Amino acid sequence: MSTTKKFRISRRTLLRDIIKHKADTVPDKVYMTYIRDFDKGIEEKYTYKDMHLLSNRLGNGLLKLGLKKGEGVALMEINSPEFLLTVFATFKAGMYSAMVNIALKGDGLQYIIDHSDASAVIVHWSFLDAVLEVKDRLPKVRNIIVDTNEAPGDFKLPEGIESLQEVMRAPDDEIEMEISTKDMVMLMYTAGTTGLPKAVMFWQGKLIGGLNIQTLMSLIGMMAGSDDILFTCLPLFHSNALFLTSLPAFFSERPLILAKRFSASRHWKICRKYGVTAHNALGAMIPILMKQPESPNDKDHSVRQINSAACPKELWVAFQERFDVKLSEGYGATDGGGFMLTTRGEEDIPPGTMGQPIPGVIAEIMDDDGTIYTEPEKVGELVFLVRDTEIKQRTVKYYKDEEASKSLILEGKDGQKWFHSGDLSYKDKDGWFFFVDRKKESIRRRGENIAPYSIERVINLHDKVLESAAYGVKSVLGEDEVMVAVVLQPGKTMTPEELLDFCQGKMAYFMIPRYVDFVEKLPKSEVHRVMKRFLKERGITETAYDREKAGYVVKRD
Repeated sequence: MSTTKKFRISRRTLLRDIIKHKADTVPDKVYMTYIRDFDKGIEEKYTYKDMHLLSNRLGNGLLKLGLKKGEGVALMEINSPEFLLTVFATFKAGMYSAMVNIALKGDGLQYIIDHSDASAVIVHWSFLDAVLEVKDRLPKVRNIIVDTNEAPGDFKLPEGIESLQEVMRAPDDEIEMEISTKDMVMLMYTAGTTGLPKAVMFWQGKLIGGLNIQTLMSLIGMMAGSDDILFTCLPLFHSNALFLTSLPAFFSERPLILAKRFSASRHWKICRKYGVTAHNALGAMIPILMKQPESPNDKDHSVRQINSAACPKELWVAFQERFDVKLSEGYGATDGGGFMLTTRGEEDIPPGTMGQPIPGVIAEIMDDDGTIYTEPEKVGELVFLVRDTEIKQRTVKYYKDEEASKSLILEGKDGQKWFHSGDLSYKDKDGWFFFVDRKKESIRRRGENIAPYSIERVINLHDKVLESAAYGVKSVLGEDEVMVAVVLQPGKTMTPEELLDFCQGKMAYFMIPRYVDFVEKLPKSEVHRVMKRFLKERGITETAYDREKAGYVVKRD
């Protein structure tokens, strides 16, 4: 008779418990296939035992360097096994990882690393120069550790800086560390599209949305079946790739295919080669994939389900028909208090909907005065009811920013507490919710509130347009004028007049942009979110066309 104690998941289960259990029970099962170079056919496979032993080595190596429990490790790393091994190692050693957007440089990079109070930085070799440029302004950092994988042959580490590969030469013995569910384990920064990024705090027993590992494991059942092969090309320093794909795949023993980044031209080739059956996508990815040249093998793949966010509803049906895949929307946020909207796998849903709240959760649309709209189709802020018994669970804590933490749950005119999402939305007569735009990005023009997304959706329908970004620039009257930056399809040309004529009749007159600026690319984060604050800071450019003056801001010959 076996005396082995059965492993049970509980509210007190830690990630390190899951990692060790998987290594003991399915040691040789492949967890992850990493696409190091798709074009050259270079890939790496990692078993559950590999992930356990390698993360032990890294954790022991960090402790050997002198890092201690409770200290932070800023992680500026590409999508890679080393990224996930660092997350696993810090969980085991009682440290916390601070996620750093790999596109950051200068003041923005210095702010994140210093704000996180990290004692060490693990950085991919290709970003080392950016870290070294701000090194003198990082007084709390004692160690800089460089991942030298794929570094060129002439790459040399500066004096006093060690390689991650050398740190990982430590023993793979179990890490003996007393850990509490209340120990902080991660800082994940918001995108900072409208201001300085804020750091969302996570603990050993409270991960994304205030969920413990027991609850997080159940999320995978909502997004994938038992035989699915999951794929992500989204950056691991954001919650979608990490918390909604990579970790649930590990917990539930579903194979994970990990790519370095999103590539529109390679996307379906990757899915085809690795038999991918389900993956998540950002709404911006759907138009980009639709803009790719049509191919006879568009439907030649195994993908059955794509879980998207903010896909333009005009493309919903066309995308499904072209690629023969089911597209589902959902809603959630890293700092969203664990609230979500989902279509729950239902078939008869209106195109473009984010879904409905799960049973027991109440979502509504609120106006600026705190009143809940009772009629459908009214645009306002998406809010969720917070009952007194769940305030602790729903409270989002930002690192060193108590004021911002308190700003999310507010009392409405009805006397009840509501979680404010910061997103403009509306719901139809059947209770299906639709995304409109970020509230902070709303444009106020001549007494009208305009959602930039509504402008972009129309402009992006033009076959010469690759993508666009609408935003407000200040007028002499103190309100906003609508400006749009437009990226054309490769090889295409267009006049501002042609674009403005296209907008006529497709949007309200007050939404039609006053300024049109054709640009080579839009400033974006690594999750393809347009960083509109940079466009706003740039203001009205000399290359912009002014509709009201029927000419360019600076006269052209």
